[in-house]
Amino acid sequence: MKKFFTLVIVSFVSALAIQAQTVKITKTDNSIVTLNASEVSKIEFLPATPAPKPMPPHAFTGYLTVTAPGIFTNKLFGEAATMDVDMKNYVVTFSDSQWGTGTFKFTMAEGKIQGTGKMKISYKGSPATEYDATMAGTMTDIKITVPSLMGGLVINWHYGKAPAALKAAGEFSGKTSLTVGPSYGPYDSNSVTYKIVANDNNTINLTIPKETYDGVMMVGNLTIDSYTINNLSFNETTQSFEREYSNDGLMVHLKSDGMMALDGDYSFKNPSKVIVKLGQDGTLTITNDYNLERMPLSLSAVYTGKKTK
Repeated sequence: MKKFFTLVIVSFVSALAIQAQTVKITKTDNSIVTLNASEVSKIEFLPATPAPKPMPPHAFTGYLTVTAPGIFTNKLFGEAATMDVDMKNYVVTFSDSQWGTGTFKFTMAEGKIQGTGKMKISYKGSPATEYDATMAGTMTDIKITVPSLMGGLVINWHYGKAPAALKAAGEFSGKTSLTVGPSYGPYDSNSVTYKIVANDNNTINLTIPKETYDGVMMVGNLTIDSYTINNLSFNETTQSFEREYSNDGLMVHLKSDGMMALDGDYSFKNPSKVIVKLGQDGTLTITNDYNLERMPLSLSAVYTGKKTK
């Protein structure tokens, strides 16, 4: 008897399934989804999709060029400054080992951001002080201005590694050794300051100062006036700046008091090439091999120095 009733119930349910033409699902918001029975192959109850996690801040590392009016302009200060960007709350957090920390609320429009906030900076070893500050720029170049510090401090953050030209830029104090011809010398000019200026296209301009050499063969005490070689290009292979400058139209004044006295302007002739290399330890080495019109022997100057500012 029990088996009979079971068969009846199964037959009844099967008949209802055959007769059903649609499947109606009522959702919790009372909306209804209706499907044809023929469209349904399987119904499963799966775990709910987890809620999305909060968007973490995006951290970017870059280099700094800093301007303090009357003190220095666009001076490079390392390559490890970070910007943490919280796009959910529109907050940027700046951090650098030397120039402190800052937090800014910002807005964004057409790829540019601007905002206001506070910078905490320790100046000349003093305890960190909080200053009002503003920020503006793009996501790869951000200018932070602190009006009340150092006459209007400007911290420029740039995404990525610093160009080689910026690393080399500055003033260097050191010594130049001069060789005349294949083997006369070297003659030294001590405590001379060479200056390197970075150009926007990653080339440099090199200013060679006035240098004096005592007891040079034939010419006696020799003074070579200052001159500037522009647009030295960076060689990725040798990691140095180079230029063959004999066709640049440069002139240099030489003066001496020896048996072969000199007092005039001389143009450079081919070959005249300068190579500038900044070592990992910060030592600047400059090799300047050149020839001058009306001069029978070539000149070779090797300079080594350290950055002073």
